[in-house]
Amino acid sequence: MHALAPLTLDELLNVAEDYLVNEAPKVEEWRHSYEKTVDTVMANVEAWHREVMPNLDPVGIEESFEISLGVRNNVDLILTGTADWIDKSGAIWDWKNPGREYEPWEKKRWDIQSHAYCLAFDTEEFVLCVLVNGKVQIIPIERTQGHKDAFIELCWSMVPTIASNQVPWPMNWGGWHCSPKWCPVWQAGKCRGEHLGDNPW
Repeated sequence: MHALAPLTLDELLNVAEDYLVNEAPKVEEWRHSYEKTVDTVMANVEAWHREVMPNLDPVGIEESFEISLGVRNNVDLILTGTADWIDKSGAIWDWKNPGREYEPWEKKRWDIQSHAYCLAFDTEEFVLCVLVNGKVQIIPIERTQGHKDAFIELCWSMVPTIASNQVPWPMNWGGWHCSPKWCPVWQAGKCRGEHLGDNPW
């Protein structure tokens, strides 16, 4: 069995362009203009192909997992997810396309995804590949057994709230998702949306 040849840049750009054309009609609200979105996607694809892909060797792409975090008080806590890329080196790679570069120290201190994926795939190496307007930022993150054990306790700390069927859940205003553009709860007027309306900022 022969390995498939990697896509050329032109082939990859054509795939991205076709995807945009097919998926754009499904977008209800754009953060940026369509033209700006296309330019950003194409610049990021080109940067990924040029600077990132040559250094990688995948053994898993869009690799799903489902693992138990143990049983306590008759509750079997299951963690599920899907990793973007598992590399032959053992590192898990994840692609991000934010509006600005990240602060590496923040991701190393607080990033939850790296904890979950390193636990699920039994590795200590996680790499955020951040693509911002055609620029590549690589943030390696190490998750030791201590990190994984702490993450398991974090997950278990949510179980009493889940089991209580609490309504409403404790609110969290931090993060980009707490906004009229991204949160259906806000749009339904069940939280800040009830008081601040559709265009608070």
